[in-house]
Amino acid sequence: MGQSGLNTAERWRGTPGDGGFERIYHEWFDEVCRWIRALGGPDADRDDIAQEVFLVVRRRLGDFDGGNLPGWLYRITQRQVRDFRRRTWTRHIFTRRRVEEPDILPHASQNPATALEKKENQRVLYAMLGKIREARRSTFILFEIEGLSGAQIAQIQGIPLKTVWTRLHHARKDFFALAAKQHRSLAQHEQRNGSSTSTIGSVGP
Repeated sequence: MGQSGLNTAERWRGTPGDGGFERIYHEWFDEVCRWIRALGGPDADRDDIAQEVFLVVRRRLGDFDGGNLPGWLYRITQRQVRDFRRRTWTRHIFTRRRVEEPDILPHASQNPATALEKKENQRVLYAMLGKIREARRSTFILFEIEGLSGAQIAQIQGIPLKTVWTRLHHARKDFFALAAKQHRSLAQHEQRNGSSTSTIGSVGP
């Protein structure tokens, strides 16, 4: 989604300015999509959730006080992701449908094996991130994966900058502990498979 001539610093100063809803939509759509990812929204449903966010923005723009636009948009996004996950969970209970569905087909230019490996790596990564407390996880993803600065995260989450660094510190510790556990699990699995293969190969006629 294209953005207007405003640079990033100007956009993050946080007022709607001229142009109303259309300007907000074009300038912030991509950012909202990044937040949806950080908050745990499924990739396959990211655009749908973003559209729900901007429907709320259009409806409530007249009540916005004009201060901290990024923070206001982030709070709406947070609620929409939460509502989406709640609705999806309810559907899952009655239909047994998987909540986190992989993309249906890899991109035509990708090697299928490479695409599957990448998808598996992403699945493992987000499975680990899903075990981290929500406040820490969203800060970790916004900083480490989406590339936001500490000041930007503090602005949209409405927390002191010091709290951002504290959450990030604990999230990193949690993540590396989970990664080490995952590594040990994979090593044990490979060792068991190697032992089974050796046993089968040694069986006589």
